[in-house]
Parts: sequence; C-alpha cells; structure tokens
Amino acid sequence: MGNKIVFKYTENDRFSMSNGLTDVLIDYLLVSGSELADSESEKRMIAFLAEKQQCIIGGGTVGFEIIEMPWHRDSFEADKSFLLNVIEYARELTLQESVWDKLWYKPNKENIDYALNSFNALINRMTVNDIDDNNLQEWLSDKEKDDPVYCGYPKCQKHGLIMSFLGCKLCNESK
Repeated sequence: MGNKIVFKYTENDRFSMSNGLTDVLIDYLLVSGSELADSESEKRMIAFLAEKQQCIIGGGTVGFEIIEMPWHRDSFEADKSFLLNVIEYARELTLQESVWDKLWYKPNKENIDYALNSFNALINRMTVNDIDDNNLQEWLSDKEKDDPVYCGYPKCQKHGLIMSFLGCKLCNESK
C-alpha cells in the first residue's frame, strides 16, 4: 500500500514510500527533531510527525501534505530552517550505531537517502504564501487538554522522543 507525502497535487510535488520506509523516515525525523527542538513551534512540528504511527493508525494511512503541518506565519522562516536542519541531522544519525541500537535496526542507506532527499525537496518548496492559517487552528482544535501539545511537549523517558497524543512511537512499536 505505502504512503505519500505531498506538497501540492501535481506529479512533481509528492513522493511515495513503502510502509516500512515511512516508519524509518519518521523514526529518524523524530530522533533528530526531538534532540534539536527548542521553541514551541519546533516542538509542534515534531509532535505533528509523532502522530504518524502506522502501528496504531494502520499501514498506508499516515501520508500527509506539507501544507497540513502546523505552520504559523510568524515562525515560518525559523520553522522551515529548523526542519531542514532536522533532515540534515537525521542524515547524520543514519550512520550512528547508537541510533541503530535505539531503533533496533540499521537503515538501508539508499532508501533513507531517497526519503530524506524527497522530504527535503518538499520542505524547500514551502513558502509563507502556502500557509493555510486554518490548518494550525484545526490541528490544535483536535487536541484534548491533556494532549502533549498542551502539556509542554513531554519526551518519552525511555527513548527521548517528543510524544503525540498516541504516546511514544518507539514504545508503541515495541508492544
């Protein structure tokens, strides 16, 4: 089945991945982003990605549009730069045995490079003019008051990942 990450609906504005590669991409973005995120908006971006848990939601159901991410006009440039840094740091992490141990696997270099490069290209295409102000408000309105978004974006004690309302992705996958 697989997943697609889409910017806009034209042939050059999307990329497809198997369910397995989707998990690998999200895992590395979460490890990287959880380590790098400092600001509220940066943590919000990682919490959005932390919701992409196929082990709970189902395979082939966690694709998304870049413009659906919780962008805000005031922090757009900083958040875009942050995400590009997350991608580059994730690329470095794919070479580290300590991360392989944490994730329980060594990624296929060719596949993870494809996914990181493709995600990077879509983030690079995003501009402040592409922001739909309703997306952030809709995303936030879906959250309960005990959601990590409203509780300071806690990290998993065991894995150090920013969690979503679904909990820690790595803990959930190990159940």
